[in-house]
Amino acid sequence: MNRLDHIKLEHSKTLGRVLRLDDIETMGVSSQTLAEEAIAEGRWDLAADLVRYFHEEMRIMHHIMTTWLQDIQRYIVLKSGAMEAQAESASKGMMRTYWTYPFGVTECENSLKALAVNNDAEVLKWLERMRLAFLNVHDVLVAWVQDQLSYIAETWQEEAVLDTVLHTHQSIWGDRYAAWDNMTPWEKVALTVEGMRGGHFSGGQRRGDVIVEDQGDRFMVAFDPCGSGGVVRRGDPETGRHSYEITLHGTNQESHLWTWQKEGVHWYCAHCAIAMEWLPGRKRGYLLRPLDHTLDHNAPCPWYIYKEDRLIRGYHYPRTGLTKPIE
Repeated sequence: MNRLDHIKLEHSKTLGRVLRLDDIETMGVSSQTLAEEAIAEGRWDLAADLVRYFHEEMRIMHHIMTTWLQDIQRYIVLKSGAMEAQAESASKGMMRTYWTYPFGVTECENSLKALAVNNDAEVLKWLERMRLAFLNVHDVLVAWVQDQLSYIAETWQEEAVLDTVLHTHQSIWGDRYAAWDNMTPWEKVALTVEGMRGGHFSGGQRRGDVIVEDQGDRFMVAFDPCGSGGVVRRGDPETGRHSYEITLHGTNQESHLWTWQKEGVHWYCAHCAIAMEWLPGRKRGYLLRPLDHTLDHNAPCPWYIYKEDRLIRGYHYPRTGLTKPIE
């Protein structure tokens, strides 16, 4: 079977939009790479669909990162003594350009125009430029979150980091995963991979390559490295850029249930403990999407999507102060 035949760009009724619901053979493969393969095989319609979808993957994550940073700015202004209306106005003003600048739009249009006349070289050129248009901004936004959370920890103590993540939780993770309990396990995998593939540019080539395995009771989705916190910690494998230099308060100095009871967790990565385990475990009884975080910056980061909540293994729970529900 041709690898491209495993691609399934389908409309998800649960999400109300197109989602890549590929077979497992291609689920973790970069949309950019698959678009290039479609071009090489002369499958122009598929290539055009993948170009559009790749742009959408990146646009969605840009929206999420911009929302997060706007919420962080609002939190800082509020904590500094401003009223709610002042904080809202200030944060919107600070992030205005990131909302309005047309990242990747021209590059996407040029890719599609070149596809229409079967100009392979031009398509490939503009496809790569589209990736870079988002990637370079993405990495700045991720480092900015890390730095702003470090500032919050330094200024208002570490518990304020939890406070600010809860402050933004609904507008980012709450909204994105609102339909989680109505999704099939494979839809959950597809949504997870989408965010870390074209969204966060995971993998050694920063194209969005993700490891996906069926482990029986669960699916494992792993990143080597994760394109956000992993690159902050390890550095950029594509360019050789060093890991992001952190300040004294760039990692937690105290153990918390919302940092897996570990010290030395980068503040950017702490949101995974909060949004995937600590908070959903307290709100819904079951964890949302547990992961095996490690302080080894060179190790892959595996996340788990269980086929049923009741199958979530017991070892995931105690590190955030929880006990597995008794069926």
